[in-house]
Amino acid sequence: MDADAKLNSALRFIQSSFMINITSYKKDEDRPVISINFDNGINLYIRYNDYEEYSYQIMFSQDKYYRIRYDNYDDCWSLSTKPHHIHERGKKEAVESEMTGKPESDMPLLIEVLKIFLV
Repeated sequence: MDADAKLNSALRFIQSSFMINITSYKKDEDRPVISINFDNGINLYIRYNDYEEYSYQIMFSQDKYYRIRYDNYDDCWSLSTKPHHIHERGKKEAVESEMTGKPESDMPLLIEVLKIFLV
């Protein structure tokens, strides 16, 4: 599945779970990113590329590290799930992640995390 197909799949998952909470969303035409804005001010950015890299970032504010980011872009972390990892809210360091870059398995996990902040 290419990056665009992954983005469309991820968006369908998020929309089906949070349609009433989504105030807007935009698919960037220049790069493979979707930004989703929720009614409580949280922003979600979902990014895939055609090199099997991904990022799911929940932004609570523009303050440094005031976000949760799942990704596999940087592989400098010594974790059993390397290169997949999470940058937890308020921290630069990474911890192990169940995410794999596949929307069909990742989006249900991401939805459970988002429910904590959107309910």
